[in-house]
Amino acid sequence: MEKKYLSMEEIKNKELEILKYIDNFCKKNSIKYFINYGTLLGAIRHKGFIPWDDDIDLMMSRKDYEKFIKLFEKDESIYKVIHLGNDKKYFNNFLKVYDSSTVIEDNRNYKTYDVGIFVDIFPYDNFNDLKAVNKTYFWESLKLLSFSKKENIQYGDSKLKDFIRYFFWLIFKNISPVYFAHKSEKLIKKYSTEKGNFYGVLSSKFKEKEVFNENVFEKLITLEFEGIQLPAPKEYDKILTQYYENYMQLPPVEKQCYPHEIKAFVKERNN
Repeated sequence: MEKKYLSMEEIKNKELEILKYIDNFCKKNSIKYFINYGTLLGAIRHKGFIPWDDDIDLMMSRKDYEKFIKLFEKDESIYKVIHLGNDKKYFNNFLKVYDSSTVIEDNRNYKTYDVGIFVDIFPYDNFNDLKAVNKTYFWESLKLLSFSKKENIQYGDSKLKDFIRYFFWLIFKNISPVYFAHKSEKLIKKYSTEKGNFYGVLSSKFKEKEVFNENVFEKLITLEFEGIQLPAPKEYDKILTQYYENYMQLPPVEKQCYPHEIKAFVKERNN
């Protein structure tokens, strides 16, 4: 039987259903979370999805992140959690909650894992030493080379840079990205502390843009996102300015396109 791929609107609706489930789950279990990245920007600028964005990003402190994993793995619904500790092929240093009745086809990378339509949840850490940022970025960069198709690491910004990236791609493409993810995770555990001078996401390709010298995530307000009221950082202006600079300005028309090329379908039901 021929697969019937979901439209982007249908994919977004399923993501919203996952989001609502996570929101209820967190409230029921006293887990603090908030919207971030493109989802936070979308709430501020569009009161919902950025029209050309195709995913939902949430964030939690490391403590709440670990609590969420522990409790959600016991939850019985169509929504499942995938993370470094429960899937041998998964290689992100953040988790996904996905709809197990759906399947995503990943045609962008040549190494991947099995997952359905999802919502991302990122942990932020508290740490004292900024060396952690460069050290985890190093492993994140090698990981990216290890699972990407060649055309996705050739940016055209410089012939020399493209050659260097291609050279290292040839070396690292034979290594599992899971190896690099666990290297990062080990460093994160080493540098994380309950009381520190810096707050942010480690093992990120955005490096210092992800790091703040105060806990800008502590105080929350409520913002509208696609008709849903969701928790968001009160310091959203400081966060979004650091991430995107002039975040209220729309990007050029040629850049207003979906970044992830998601193809998804619903699994056939067994009669």
